[in-house]
Amino acid sequence: MLIASVVTMVAFLAWLTVARLPWVTGVVLVALILVAVASITLAAAQPRAAVEARLLLFLGVAVTLLVAGEMQRRRLGDGGGDNRAGRRWPYRIAVGLALFVALACIPAAAWDFNDDGFVPSAQELGPLPGGLALRGAGGDSECGTGRCAVSYALVGGPGESAEEVARRIWGHLASRGWPQPDGGRSCRPVGWLLDTRETCVEISTADGAARLTLEGGRPYRRFAGASKPR
Repeated sequence: MLIASVVTMVAFLAWLTVARLPWVTGVVLVALILVAVASITLAAAQPRAAVEARLLLFLGVAVTLLVAGEMQRRRLGDGGGDNRAGRRWPYRIAVGLALFVALACIPAAAWDFNDDGFVPSAQELGPLPGGLALRGAGGDSECGTGRCAVSYALVGGPGESAEEVARRIWGHLASRGWPQPDGGRSCRPVGWLLDTRETCVEISTADGAARLTLEGGRPYRRFAGASKPR
């Protein structure tokens, strides 16, 4: 929300340096507010769409400024005698930066981090049910090509078996929208369209102790394909 507010405010201030028609300025203000609201709403309605929300914000700002500039130019005509021509650089910089971020920076960043692993935060699990806790100072983490993992000892209440602990944590994750586990493992996407990475939870109960592992990075089909020798 803060980024959307700052970006739209800067864009509007840049527009004021070239504004000559009050009604066009009013249209710009309303359009920028709608762009900001749309970006914030998208991120709120689809939390995994953080990248797409940023793309919508910067692309919407650039299009708004460009369309408004063209509307004003046509209304005034080429010979409108714009005495603010020397002050157009903030407007041009704002449009250029918004287009650069939307069409270059965001897609390039998405392309780059889609092949990188990351260490998921235990906060993605949400508040654990009563009596359950993760033990391990920050967890034991390691990274490979395209994926990173962190593991914790998963402990329950007194006398609670590792299998009972695992069943409870799987029930908790299912209530938070995680898919049903397949072979002791559940994965879900990190992003929506541009961010194609995934976060996985794996719980083992070997040797009578429950252990939870979080992995983040490429989906397994891409990870496995990249790991095959050529």
